[in-house]
Amino acid sequence: MADEITRRPPGAHALLARILEDPALVRHVQSLEPRALGRLIDRVGLEDSAELVALATTEQLQRIFDDDLWHAARPGQEERFDPARFGLWLEVMLEAGERFAAEKLTELPEELVGLALHRQAIVLNLDERALDLSESKEEEDLVDKVLDGVLSEEIGEYLVIARRHDGWDALVRVLLALDEAQHDFLVGLLDRCAHASQSYIEDHGGLYDVLTSEEMLESDAAAERDDRRAAEGFVSPSDAAAFLGYARVTSLEKLMSSSERDPITRTYFRRYERRARPSDAPSTPLAELLEETEEAAPARPLLGAGDGGDELLVTRALVALSVRNAEAHAHRVDELGYLANVLIAGATRAGRRYRPFEAAEAALALCDRGLAQLLDGSRDVARAAELLVSASADKLFRIGWHLDGAALSA
Repeated sequence: MADEITRRPPGAHALLARILEDPALVRHVQSLEPRALGRLIDRVGLEDSAELVALATTEQLQRIFDDDLWHAARPGQEERFDPARFGLWLEVMLEAGERFAAEKLTELPEELVGLALHRQAIVLNLDERALDLSESKEEEDLVDKVLDGVLSEEIGEYLVIARRHDGWDALVRVLLALDEAQHDFLVGLLDRCAHASQSYIEDHGGLYDVLTSEEMLESDAAAERDDRRAAEGFVSPSDAAAFLGYARVTSLEKLMSSSERDPITRTYFRRYERRARPSDAPSTPLAELLEETEEAAPARPLLGAGDGGDELLVTRALVALSVRNAEAHAHRVDELGYLANVLIAGATRAGRRYRPFEAAEAALALCDRGLAQLLDGSRDVARAAELLVSASADKLFRIGWHLDGAALSA
């Protein structure tokens, strides 16, 4: 815990105190965009953010969980649910009270809560197990000996067995709170997890095997999460890797001549719900305070912008397009956001993930490279703006990635 505190940005606790001491700012916590609230919690440190978490709406927590509870070992790989991180969130939620934590869990997606419990524990239906005659007496005795030495809690006809020790006390507390306040919900949750555990037992031969049918539960939760995140502009690592791979292996001639989008991008924009940009959203005192205290990232172009460091042609063309054709300009801007997220999810820079501002700059630079290729090196802004009316940013990016992607990912 001490190490966590030393890594926090200076002034984080002062910022939290300033918010909590001002009733006007407290009221505005629930009006924050979920990602903004998530950044605030990161600044303060999750362990010290119980007061903020207690103020958060279920929708805010759900969106924050979509970001915070899933991680990939490296860009391009599938993100996996992090049960240890969920256990820490559960402890923080419990600081606001057991009833609060129980109520929040009942309001979150059932697939997410089921996955979280399954990754924390094995659940057995004791009544069904008593009727199961498939195990020999020797096997029963062996299982009983194992159960005597593990962390477990009996709740009604269910036995909940710890998969991991960290977070176990918090899990038991919230399950008992659910049993008292939301009994029917808990029974449904335990029954769902018991079926998953039973599937594991039948398929793998006993309680000793490491993995269960968690892949099935994780797939359900991941699918719902992907749907929510796609509506907000996120790209899954597998989709990002597929998009970049398509651009790399497709011939330059085909990329330049084709007017059709690749399947990944078509699917993305069918699911994407355009939302008001931050500049369109009403400002609040709390939002203004966060803007004041957040450090601005320095601008560092990743690719050359032309002779003498001139402004990118694509940037100047977009400015011209905003005057000439506002609708086309809005589409290109949406596409640039998508492309930046592709880089964050599916590419690396110097062996690490792209930071958001780096990904935005790289997406622009790659589009500029593709635009120059289509214009055969011309720097005519009017001609470039005309091309952008019909040529999508993702087409320009694919051309640029085909030409320069290997160097960018080195």
